[in-house]
Amino acid sequence: MYTLMEWVTDAYKALELSEQTPNEPIRFNDIFLCPATAPFTTIDRVFNAEIDKFTLATGAAYEATMYRDALKNGLYDFQISRDGYREFASATGMHPTLVRKWITRQVIQLCPITPHWSEHVWKTIMGNTDSIMNARWPTDLPATADHALIAAGDYIRSMISSVRVAEVTIEKRIKKKGGKSAPADEFNPKAPKSLDVFVAGEFPAWQESVISVLKEYFDVATAKFDDKQIVITMNQRGIAKQNKKAMSFAQDIKKRVSLIGPSAFDRALNFKEIDVLGELKPYLKSNLKYDEVTIIDLAQDNDLSEAQAKAADNAVPGEPSFLIANVQ
Repeated sequence: MYTLMEWVTDAYKALELSEQTPNEPIRFNDIFLCPATAPFTTIDRVFNAEIDKFTLATGAAYEATMYRDALKNGLYDFQISRDGYREFASATGMHPTLVRKWITRQVIQLCPITPHWSEHVWKTIMGNTDSIMNARWPTDLPATADHALIAAGDYIRSMISSVRVAEVTIEKRIKKKGGKSAPADEFNPKAPKSLDVFVAGEFPAWQESVISVLKEYFDVATAKFDDKQIVITMNQRGIAKQNKKAMSFAQDIKKRVSLIGPSAFDRALNFKEIDVLGELKPYLKSNLKYDEVTIIDLAQDNDLSEAQAKAADNAVPGEPSFLIANVQ
């Protein structure tokens, strides 16, 4: 709690500076804020949606007297969300409006569990004259969480993780070769590097065919699949022969349906993938240390090299593929 209080102290000092120069970015110790007058980016909107999501969950937990869940949503998950936002916005700065909102919500959410800590932060650091005991639970909450923006946040985290895993895999492959000298065209992790991100506009036809069969033999009333008929139909239509991944893909979709219901059949994205990736470029350059980052929309750009075409073949909507290379 002391570490959190230190962060809040620095953040409020940065917010005071931001109020004095709202058109300028602010740096104070480890706090980096974008200009207060800047419009929200997609990353900002995702964080705003996550703040509301966890406040809603915290309030519901308190109502049900489930204090462990209240602490999980209102403190631990709440801070994980802030840490992710701080990382993704490290190249451009956190938005002052959202930093203030996060702090206010955090202090109020913790008040039933840490009243003395909350009172100190509320009055001494935040400058309120009235006691936090008189503060009201946030009234500007949406009825439900914005699941489209929450999905965009999950997409961002998954995409960053995939890039890191891809680079680690390349480095491990190079180390296995021991001290042998690498070919001139092989990736050198110590040299300037580039990242091509391939974004697909539509799903492969064979995947749509698989989903069509699964929907055909899914009983909504019992929430069960006719597995025998699915295999027969896929073989009759030649789907399994067209792509060796068809059966594995079918199993993945069936698992998703068992978890979240028939909505798993609808894989349409609720956000613009190209726009989100465009806003992530500064982060990819500064934090993942790429000298060049290129976002390639496969629906618009077909002029690819042989290596790019091979990498792009694995891209589907919501799951971009990558090509990591040295800057030419």
